[in-house]
Amino acid sequence: AAMTEHPRQALVADIGGTNAHFAIADIDELTIAHFAVFRCELFPSLVAAVEAYMASIPYRPAMAGFAVAGPVAGETMRLTNRDWTFTRSDLLRATGAERLHLVNDFEALALALPWLGAHDLHRIGGGEPAAHGTKVVLGPGTGLGVAGLAHTPSGWIGLAGEGGHVSFPAQNAEELAILESVRRDGGYVSAERLISGPGLVAAYRALGGRGLETAAAVTGAALAGEDPLAGRVLALFSSWLGRFAGDIALVHGARGGVYLGGGIAPKIVAALEAGGFRRAFEVKGRLSSYLEAIPVQVITAADAGLRGAAVALSEAVSRAAAAQA
Repeated sequence: AAMTEHPRQALVADIGGTNAHFAIADIDELTIAHFAVFRCELFPSLVAAVEAYMASIPYRPAMAGFAVAGPVAGETMRLTNRDWTFTRSDLLRATGAERLHLVNDFEALALALPWLGAHDLHRIGGGEPAAHGTKVVLGPGTGLGVAGLAHTPSGWIGLAGEGGHVSFPAQNAEELAILESVRRDGGYVSAERLISGPGLVAAYRALGGRGLETAAAVTGAALAGEDPLAGRVLALFSSWLGRFAGDIALVHGARGGVYLGGGIAPKIVAALEAGGFRRAFEVKGRLSSYLEAIPVQVITAADAGLRGAAVALSEAVSRAAAAQA
């Protein structure tokens, strides 16, 4: 049974392709307690990971909010980059909650943006954000997530989408050669195919690299100066991410700022600071000065997705209460 003295407490989860984050949140204060991170590969299913977390905490909140890396429509859901399928009823059973709210992981990050402070962020260039300007959050991890946040008279609303699956933005011979080498059977190459963890490894292999099998290995070798090819790949990756971020900023008119989420950006801040990222972000012909003014912030807080899941749940609870009134 839910503990009656904590009626506004909720289980919150942020489920990516690589890691699953769990915590207990107060949906009014947006405070996070009992924070835990599980490696997805150690669990056969999302339900198994949820059950492991539930076994580690002393109570059963009546509400649960899940941010998941994939589309959240329908009854049966599948993570885009992990072989986990689950239904709403599976999650209700595993959590013991009476109410469950699901949101896309990048939409959750978008909803968290107004609640992030200076200590949660690392800025890379640009001016001051426009007060009520549209914001976007995007970022490479197991995939490439994108979401927007727009201000309305009744507050901020999140804009979920699948922006990572637009075409890869190759602009020169070297990039076209890499694109050709990852293109399977003349097929489609999305931005996500190269601007992601697996994309880092694919680009490294495309340029003849051998011996580094994971994104962490490629970025580690690049940042330590141990492998010149890995360094070249990380520099390319930074410029691709910058170009993509500038494109998304133009699509949304994101004068409220661009935020980099996901697992990779906080680990490669040094590479993003090196200049290629910001140059690629701004080089947009006649619109370059428009982009020069837009700040880019790397989200360094590990619990931002959990806070966003709590915001999404809190808003769903408020909507339901208003509908009953």
